[in-house]
Amino acid sequence: MELQEFVKEALAQISQGVKDAQNSVRDIGGYVNPTVNCAEGKSEMVYFGETAQGHHVFLVDFDVAISAADKTTAEGGAKLAVATFLSIGGSGGSDSESKSTSRVRFKVPLALPFDQQSMKEKCAKEQEDAERSRKSNRKHSGYMST
Repeated sequence: MELQEFVKEALAQISQGVKDAQNSVRDIGGYVNPTVNCAEGKSEMVYFGETAQGHHVFLVDFDVAISAADKTTAEGGAKLAVATFLSIGGSGGSDSESKSTSRVRFKVPLALPFDQQSMKEKCAKEQEDAERSRKSNRKHSGYMST
């Protein structure tokens, strides 16, 4: 598998796995990647950052062994592929191939899908809090007149 395909599939499967788990976990009373407010004074951040829409951004660490094969065929060219250490099969062609294996480490920021139910609950709570604050401010503003 080529490196770009591996990275694409890994990130897509992580995101899809989170999305698929949200309904199952919600059915037993929990949330996967809920919409949350950060607690005041909390010094440890469990995610890398946030998007403008509030999605948590996590860093996905990749540590991949890749092989660079320079294969002399009609196709020509070198390609990076995720290294496989077991190769079975063969062909009747007469190809010449030079291979080297390297290790590549990198991080990719990934904003995971929010649990939609927790987002609705958070928005409803924020609206209730804002309304309660407005009522409280109106009630107290009468006492402040001179």
